[in-house]
Amino acid sequence: MDKVIFIPSAILGLVFIGIYWYRCNKAKKEFNQAVMVNAVLQSSGIVCGLLLVAGTLSDEARKLLNEIDLYIFISGLVVVAASVKGLHKDIFSSTKIEAESRKSSNK
Repeated sequence: MDKVIFIPSAILGLVFIGIYWYRCNKAKKEFNQAVMVNAVLQSSGIVCGLLLVAGTLSDEARKLLNEIDLYIFISGLVVVAASVKGLHKDIFSSTKIEAESRKSSNK
């Protein structure tokens, strides 16, 4: 991972860890290291997602996209999943054919 991506990800991750630590103390909850790791990974996702958006607007940002192939792949999967889910909801779930309708139409 390039430092242009790593440094903002690390800083954002530390901010989220600080917020989590503060909220754990206020709520008198135990600090969970798994949440800490997830905060850093999610921060990296936020930075890379912003870079993907910026890459559509700026040639300089587009040059950095070579460093984040994993996030481009994940983004593609998310777009496919959201599209399939939306189609299923709009086309199949909204026009669900009930079994009762079939029986009454056969009479």
